[in-house]
Parts: sequence; C-alpha cells; structure tokens
Amino acid sequence: MAEPNQQALAEARQYGGTLTSSELLRIIEHHHRSDGRGLDRETLAAYDRAVAEDDSLPFKEGQLRSSIEDTLSTGEGWHDAEAYYRVGDDRVSLFPQRWHDRLGDSDDVREYVAVIEDDTASTDTEPDAPKGGIGTGVPEPLLLDAISVIDGADRDTAKDRLERHRRDGGLVQDADQHPEARVYLTEETSEMRDDWLDY
Repeated sequence: MAEPNQQALAEARQYGGTLTSSELLRIIEHHHRSDGRGLDRETLAAYDRAVAEDDSLPFKEGQLRSSIEDTLSTGEGWHDAEAYYRVGDDRVSLFPQRWHDRLGDSDDVREYVAVIEDDTASTDTEPDAPKGGIGTGVPEPLLLDAISVIDGADRDTAKDRLERHRRDGGLVQDADQHPEARVYLTEETSEMRDDWLDY
C-alpha cells in the first residue's frame, strides 16, 4: 500500500484551510516522485485518506478523488487550469501527457516556456477544450508549477532558473509585479512596448 510522503503533508499543512485540490495535487506530485508520470490511483487514495484525517486541512474523505474525477481530461494537451489530466496507464497529473512527453527530460526553462505557450495559446486541437487558450506568454505561477511537478525542482530552484535566463537575456517578463505576470521568449517580444516588459 502507498504511504504518503510526510514532507508533502507538512507542506500541505502550511496552507491550512485555504488549500485547494489543485494545490494539493501539485504538492503531492512534487514530493511523491514515483515510477512514472503523475500518480496512480492507490497513491491518490492514500493521500485522500491522510488529508481527510488531518484536522488542519479542509478535506473530507473522498473529496480529493472526487474533485479529480469531476474535471479529468483524457486529451494529451492542455484543457484549462481547472482540469486534471490522465497520463500513462490510468495515472493522474496536474499537467497533460504532452507536457510530460516533451519536457520530462528537460530542465531548460526556455523549453518549458516554448512548450507551454505552444499548447496554451491555441487549444483548438482538443475537441472538448475552450477556444482561444490563455494567450501569448506563460503565467509565472503556471511555469513554476510545471517545472516543480515535471522536473521535480522545488519552486525556489525553478525561480532561480527563471531569473538566470532573464539576466542572460533569454526570457522576458511583464514589468509589473502582478502575481500572474507572464514570461516570454525574448525573440517574441520585439513588437511589444518596452514599458510592459522587465528585461
């Protein structure tokens, strides 16, 4: 039987009553590195029980599994930020199969930006997906979460990699301090106003 990772549970407790199912899945995927992409059903069931038994967390037994099943996408690409994805043989991830396939062996932040932007800018390839995607650039939280889950790097390490690419000129970010500030490949920004960007 799968045993929950205690570091994952400790990080989940830091959120307390504000912890969402997607945040919890991100934490579990980051800490519970296993033999394959995403998490198998046995592992999810073990965490479902563990968080339901923890009075500091806002989950009842079955709630995590139920929230995943309610929005589970079987498509290989991006659906939307509220979806969960089937990856591999009946495993579940916060990110789609295509991202795992293309980024599973990479720690290059520029490659993450290119792949995520390519998949989210237009979602027309997925028949059940909303049209129009999320536009150009990649929201920083989405980028850092993807690196954390797919590559296994902690968020501080992922943020350091992003900052290094910005200093080296390979990536550009929106100039404001908005929590959803977008990250762009430098070559995409030639037509954008300089006061929108932070080089």
